[in-house]
Amino acid sequence: MEFTTDILELFGAAYMGDFSKYMYQADAYTSVFYVALLLPMAVAFMYYILLDHILLARRGKWMLIGAITAVVSTVVSTLIAHTKVSGYVFMQNIYNADISASDYLSFAFIVLLWTCVFYTVFSIVFKNFSSRCRNIPF
Repeated sequence: MEFTTDILELFGAAYMGDFSKYMYQADAYTSVFYVALLLPMAVAFMYYILLDHILLARRGKWMLIGAITAVVSTVVSTLIAHTKVSGYVFMQNIYNADISASDYLSFAFIVLLWTCVFYTVFSIVFKNFSSRCRNIPF
């Protein structure tokens, strides 16, 4: 859990006070990290291995699929974070949690960036197993 916390807090550079504390105590970082890691891996696998079609062998389509993956991952991760933090705050009877929408937006942006990084890395790995999309993204 420490590893996933460090990654999603950008190794301490994006520590957000009470939000980060409640995320850690609610064990939300692990779930969010798995979504941000496994969703781009599954999409890249489908793009390069299962589909591997000549119509998809365009850099623009690869970027569109990556952008959609990043947005879906961000929305799902933010919903998971909100649900887990709200549940933790409710169960602990904390009335003034001092969590703002900007905390969630900052966290969502970090998840978006990590999803893009993971999608690119998995694309580089899986493109070697593709016959038609071998030259995408570069």
